[in-house]
Amino acid sequence: MHGWRARIGLMVPAVNNTMECELWSLVPKGVTVSTARIACEREGAAETLRGMEQEGKHACTRVMTAEPDVVLFGCTSASFYEGPDWNRGFQADLTELAGVPAITTTGAMIEALRRDGIRTVDVITPYVETTNERLRRYLEAEGVGVKSFGTFDMLDMFDHARIQPSDVYQKVRQVASDDADAVFIACTQVRALEVVDVLERDLGKPVYTANQCSFWKAFETLGVAPEVDDVGGALFRSLQNSSAGASARKIA
Repeated sequence: MHGWRARIGLMVPAVNNTMECELWSLVPKGVTVSTARIACEREGAAETLRGMEQEGKHACTRVMTAEPDVVLFGCTSASFYEGPDWNRGFQADLTELAGVPAITTTGAMIEALRRDGIRTVDVITPYVETTNERLRRYLEAEGVGVKSFGTFDMLDMFDHARIQPSDVYQKVRQVASDDADAVFIACTQVRALEVVDVLERDLGKPVYTANQCSFWKAFETLGVAPEVDDVGGALFRSLQNSSAGASARKIA
């Protein structure tokens, strides 16, 4: 059987065509990804993001038929929109439903920032103002201050995938401030992973992306490290340097 080392169950919005491709490019030998699509509208309006709670649970039920060792809810905005308490409750619900550890993108983001002692960030998103404000409030509620915000201001979630890595790089360079500890690039639909390493070198500080944080937490939970070269920045290298974490959960 494929996935003899570990199996990841990925749940992504139906419009997302970035996250699954990036994850498959990183999984090492013996690790597989099974994906379930979360039904949603293209526009990232409040009702669409709130609707992903039930649709995400339906997707979790479907992906569990592949018997994954961990499940990953891969939508940043849907997991931060209703605040930290909601996200923690939703993650607990998915864990109970799946019977294996569940990860949300926003939960992984906060865990990565806390692990590295990050207290302030510059934020880049593809979102509209209302969603950006929700993200700001979420970060501040978790003790992370936002120094500056840059946005591509797109409501259509499919269009988020049209943002090129070079666009992300330029936006970060325009927005990054000297006094922020790090940069966070939101949205699992945005191709930001490809420019993390070069941004870290050019800025001299950590850079985090939605997909990078999600994958880091999945790999850490599984006890495996991605086989990468110059992708994923210091966060991925921490997995390789620690042999995927001595304290990571061991797969039976």
